[in-house]
Amino acid sequence: MTMHKRMATAAVCTLLLAVGCAGPPASDGARPSGPPPAPGREVRTLVLPLDAYQLDGRNAALVATAQEKLTTSCMARQGLDWPEVPHPATKTWPNRGRYGLAEPAVAARYGYRPIPDRASAAAEQLMGRRDAGLTAQQNKAAYGADGQSGCAARAQQALMRDVPKVDSDLVNEASLTAYKKSQQAPAVRKVFAAWRACMRSRGHDYVDPMAPNDDPRWTGEHPTHAETATAQDDVACKLKAHVVPVWWRADAALQRQTIKDHAERFQRIGDARDRYLKNAQRHSSSMKQ
Repeated sequence: MTMHKRMATAAVCTLLLAVGCAGPPASDGARPSGPPPAPGREVRTLVLPLDAYQLDGRNAALVATAQEKLTTSCMARQGLDWPEVPHPATKTWPNRGRYGLAEPAVAARYGYRPIPDRASAAAEQLMGRRDAGLTAQQNKAAYGADGQSGCAARAQQALMRDVPKVDSDLVNEASLTAYKKSQQAPAVRKVFAAWRACMRSRGHDYVDPMAPNDDPRWTGEHPTHAETATAQDDVACKLKAHVVPVWWRADAALQRQTIKDHAERFQRIGDARDRYLKNAQRHSSSMKQ
């Protein structure tokens, strides 16, 4: 594993341990999740209650910047340079594909292929070039002889200082449970049936809106005409059957109930997030040139 991969992976692990969150905590489970997407509109801004317990692009950039600056300071104390990689805040849409493909333009261009994440790819390239240019001495100081210590690890420890330990798995488990259970809601089953009938009328036989994405025919480097045609029919049928707004309502209701049922645990996660982001803010701002 390359050095920049090691640092990126370690940073992600730190974020998961601290459960950095976007926006205000949703510990009472009573706050609205925002309006459902209007028919025909992109679902980039779709909001769910558990989003409050995930890092958005702004907070992720804040943490990454703080880690860079902490690493720089640690390296400087050893008389070594650390070429910082910039981490600009980027827009994130955590629920964009939660209910399957739902954007006509995306379906026509990419079919069921992942939308390219150019910002992440650019950051990976910058870190790769940075780490490839490190001297042996810089490399050891930054990552330790074992690749798991050094200044990078100390930066993580500084970000985690006074952050209470929490059950970070709760958020992912709650999200997955709500996603699965929401599919069994009567209203969701009804729109699934309407979507299925619509797809059959267009020559496609799929059991549910998740199935087209896993069609084994979609191979090769680029989507075929058959794939993009199917994807466009899929989106059109989702819009006709109102799949996304109905499914979103059921999913959001289950998430709100889970947050309410485990209010104390989610409050602790929110407290950990606040402490973690305060650490990141302090280290990011106090070290600016």
